[in-house]
Amino acid sequence: MKKQLLSISLFALLLSGAPAYASASTSAHVQSEPNTVSVEQQQAQSFTKYYYLTPGQLSPKEAIYLKKGQELRIRANGSFANYTVYNAQNKQIWSGTTGIIIKADEDGYRYVQFQAPYSYQDQNVIVATYTIQ
Repeated sequence: MKKQLLSISLFALLLSGAPAYASASTSAHVQSEPNTVSVEQQQAQSFTKYYYLTPGQLSPKEAIYLKKGQELRIRANGSFANYTVYNAQNKQIWSGTTGIIIKADEDGYRYVQFQAPYSYQDQNVIVATYTIQ
């Protein structure tokens, strides 16, 4: 009963965008929930990813392909959403905790990677929304 109540509470917190805490695990978990909008209709594609990281852990790099002139918008919510964006040559082009818009100056992949702080004792839950326009 307690586990069911805990999972319902965690789900409600994720939906509200409020910080959520869960017990620590030994490996990173990533869930995706694709929500692709037709490019012909609105010229935008969006998808959401959920990251579950233990203290100090890095998420796998998300590879996102952009054509020249497209914009990648990243909005992250959660316990502590610190992330870094890399270009196709794996050079860091941005790092921080706030939302960002990156405009592609050439065709190629951009990579996004999240990191959980070492100061947390519990699992870090991050909800990231990516939009390509």
